[in-house]
Amino acid sequence: MILRTLASLALAAVSATAFAQFPAYDAAPRIGVLIPKGPPEYSQWYTALKDRKDVVDGPFQYNSGTIAGVPVVLYLQPTDGVLARALGEFSMIRDFNVKTVIYAGTSGGHLPKGQMGVGDIVLGAQNVNHGAYHLLADGTIDPGTFNSMQKDMLHFDGLYADPKMLQLLACSAKRVADTTKLPAFSEPVRRDTTPQVFYFGIQGTSTIWSDNKAYTEATMKVFHEIDEDGDWASNLAATLYKVPFIEVSVISNSIYAYPTADHGTPKAPKGEANSHLLAQRISNRVALDLIEHDGQRLLTGTWTEPTTSPFPESFYNDPLNPQALLKDCK
Repeated sequence: MILRTLASLALAAVSATAFAQFPAYDAAPRIGVLIPKGPPEYSQWYTALKDRKDVVDGPFQYNSGTIAGVPVVLYLQPTDGVLARALGEFSMIRDFNVKTVIYAGTSGGHLPKGQMGVGDIVLGAQNVNHGAYHLLADGTIDPGTFNSMQKDMLHFDGLYADPKMLQLLACSAKRVADTTKLPAFSEPVRRDTTPQVFYFGIQGTSTIWSDNKAYTEATMKVFHEIDEDGDWASNLAATLYKVPFIEVSVISNSIYAYPTADHGTPKAPKGEANSHLLAQRISNRVALDLIEHDGQRLLTGTWTEPTTSPFPESFYNDPLNPQALLKDCK
């Protein structure tokens, strides 16, 4: 009986300690920002962050404060990959009153040379998980097999940006593109050396870095992704919590644009930032511009988390066309 009591007290002490380490809920409405581990370009965010406060929840560290007077919380993932980002995002939404999640990253281009290059900006109008499929014996990709075999389960396919939120992001992307000159080594597609903006991007998520054109073309035939970065997993985490998610990625490499370069990555001249750092800096600028211009709207507006496309299919077929996204830009 005494041993049982001592065991109960020990268990209670362990539980109390565990709960004591759990951070207090921060009720202030904030924008959640997901920062990729690599490329290691974090200074833009931490320079802009004011009134910083660090919060630790298990293996995850968050930095709350304000950017341009807008309350935010930053999450720099402890290790690379979409899983670490989504897990930390789950805890971030639980620990903070997150009204919107923004992810700014880099990506590998899937469009042919002359159509897409390093520094081009892709807005995540749609996220697809192009690493989830049934590979048939003949090499055919069937994306719907899991769903058809588990009919009673909740399934998610494409995840989409709220149209009004995409409009705000499009304005930020246009402002950044118009004030950016890409270096010569990146072989800009546009003659004026400014980045192109793919306003209706289908971004593909997987943990595969493919330099195999046959494989990439096989997935594109099914999922229609124009780059391989999109964070479908973090979008899913936000969607389950009913928190709107928006993403911007900038092309950092492309086996199509640079077929002879290692990993499709052009070599930067000595003293210049490589293409991955270049892309991350542009991506960060777009996200920071969004917070600076429309952060308060993101906090107070009514947004959606679409799981069916709010855009006509024709928009994805011509992603460089902004349609009406830019009509209300400041």
